[in-house]
Amino acid sequence: MSQRPTIKFDPSEYDYLPFEFQPPQDGSAGFRAGQLAILKLMPVEHLPRGLIPKRGLFVQPPRFHYGWAYTEEELFEMGSRCGFLYMVTVPPGEVPGVKHMRNLGTQDKLVKMVRDELGIRSCTPELCCAWSRKSPTCISLTTNYKRGNRTPPAEDVRAIQDFLGIVEPPSWHLDTEGCHNWDVRWVY
Repeated sequence: MSQRPTIKFDPSEYDYLPFEFQPPQDGSAGFRAGQLAILKLMPVEHLPRGLIPKRGLFVQPPRFHYGWAYTEEELFEMGSRCGFLYMVTVPPGEVPGVKHMRNLGTQDKLVKMVRDELGIRSCTPELCCAWSRKSPTCISLTTNYKRGNRTPPAEDVRAIQDFLGIVEPPSWHLDTEGCHNWDVRWVY
């Protein structure tokens, strides 16, 4: 019978983070101030440095997405206007709408347009779930798991923002799909 690996965790390594971003003292899942405290801050314009995962099995920080929150209706309108909407066949007599949209196909078309038409390779847009007061969905350009608190080049972000017709600046949103707490997990 194999023994589970020991997880070494020293919460004082993260004392430099704002209190709401710090892990629990005992290495358990969550946040030191509780998840409601971090949710009240979201989204944030600037992410504190140091929320980068370590390769292997460690107490890992939560994942944050850098981008824009949107509703399904807004994505449908953006995709229709910009030409990256992917839909299933609409039955005769039905008006095309959100229920016919498929996120994975829409994401693939958006990525292709950003690469081929805008010539941007510094980031890859991803449709994901992230906490926001507006909607639980987000167009993510990067995450702290990929780049730490660094954002893609401002000119690339601006080009994507202009292409999508989004007025508000991008911000950091807390992931809701599975990495929304400090927790023990493998990162490869």
